Amino acid sequence: MYYKVEENLEQLYNEIKQWVEKDVKPYANKWEKEMGVLEDMIDNCAGTGYLGALIPKEYGGVGWNHKAFGLLNEAISTSSVSLAELFNVHTMASQALLKFGNDAQKNYWLPKMAKGEKIAAFALTEPGAGSDMKGIETTFEVFGDKLRINGIKRWITYGNRADVFIVFGKLDGKATACIVEKETEGLNVIKIEGMLGFRGAHLAELKFTNCEIPLENIVGKEGIGFSYVANYGLQFGRLSVAFTALGILRGCIENSSAYALSRKTFSQPLINHDMIKTIIADMGVDFQASAALCLQAAEALDDGSTDSAEKVMSAKYFVSKAAAKHASNAVQILGANGCCDSSEVARYYRDTKILEVVEGSSQIHQMVLGWKFANKYGRELRRNYK
Repeated sequence: MYYKVEENLEQLYNEIKQWVEKDVKPYANKWEKEMGVLEDMIDNCAGTGYLGALIPKEYGGVGWNHKAFGLLNEAISTSSVSLAELFNVHTMASQALLKFGNDAQKNYWLPKMAKGEKIAAFALTEPGAGSDMKGIETTFEVFGDKLRINGIKRWITYGNRADVFIVFGKLDGKATACIVEKETEGLNVIKIEGMLGFRGAHLAELKFTNCEIPLENIVGKEGIGFSYVANYGLQFGRLSVAFTALGILRGCIENSSAYALSRKTFSQPLINHDMIKTIIADMGVDFQASAALCLQAAEALDDGSTDSAEKVMSAKYFVSKAAAKHASNAVQILGANGCCDSSEVARYYRDTKILEVVEGSSQIHQMVLGWKFANKYGRELRRNYK
């Protein structure tokens, strides 16, 4: 194992990898071609209990810590990022509900989510608003004991498969989140196909036209939808993306190294060429640095550290960029073998670009982290420059 973790986590990780090798890897290409992870695989995931990874045992989950959840994403993504995204969005929704939902909401929904009886998704992004949540235009209006929703959500991962959504909009101008079931009248779900990556992740557009839900479906209270509910859920999404990118990096260096050791050019192994050694050296160092950042971020969440959000953002930012860089390098090393649709590194190349965009783009992370780091590391010395 490449990662230094507790013995029980190493055993769990190896068990997950065996499951991935048997039940995920052989079908990853099929899901990409058919534009969706198939229903029998989602049922399989429900049977493993992994969908309840971070849901407490009192609600029927397995109650893992964040490091275990991260390793789950890492193990899956080396074979299928599209499947890893199921655990991403399902966990974002369940954790937001666990933190801000009332007792009735938690007691009803969390056991169903933990068992995979209900698949959940996070409906935040819109045609004109992504990282800038203040630009969200979906509206909620109160009509008696109902909440009426109008608006459009787009690029919703697993939107075409989810049974329930955490939907974000504005109620009297105040950011609000609510629970909306897929079968609610006035909600139209439109599958999105032809994406660069995430081809099996059931992306969809959600159109809400006078869609009415009970008022008690509001999560938390009005006014906290963006700053609390959305940001809290996104933290789990960023952790998932960081470990997903780490899994891709592992796949890149494993495939690149195996190919470089076995392929001969100019009568000698490819690895003997300095330019190839340089690429793999950089790939290996970035992989090790990425692993350290991911594990550090998960540990910070497990410890409840005050800087956990910063560490999660740092991991997501660095590892997603490194994965995109080295997925390109892996394709270059494998040549035509890396350009086929059936090639793992071709999937890595397509998927990593999207990992730099989802759950806050790399540029948004630069803005936030730049400010945080300047204040963190420049505070003591700034008096010298006045």
